[in-house]
Amino acid sequence: MKPYEKDGEKQHFDPEKHIDAYLPVRVNEQRLSNLLQSLLVGASVFCISVIKMIPTSVLWGYFAYMAIDSLPGNQFWERILLLFITPSRRYK
Repeated sequence: MKPYEKDGEKQHFDPEKHIDAYLPVRVNEQRLSNLLQSLLVGASVFCISVIKMIPTSVLWGYFAYMAIDSLPGNQFWERILLLFITPSRRYK
């Protein structure tokens, strides 16, 4: 464990003792974002004529960019990357 300083003295971080400050106390559920998302998906049906005017290559490029950009936070991708990391360099 790495020591940290508190009030001028070095102490060790113990997750069992100090984890309570980092745990969420409650979760606020909201339905407004889900409603807005559903309305936008429904509105996209009426925008098909505008979407058809966008070149297909632009749409493919945009979706490819969004897919590649989301890989670093994806747990499945992180596990695939572990296959290519030598066992001595993995986090223990």
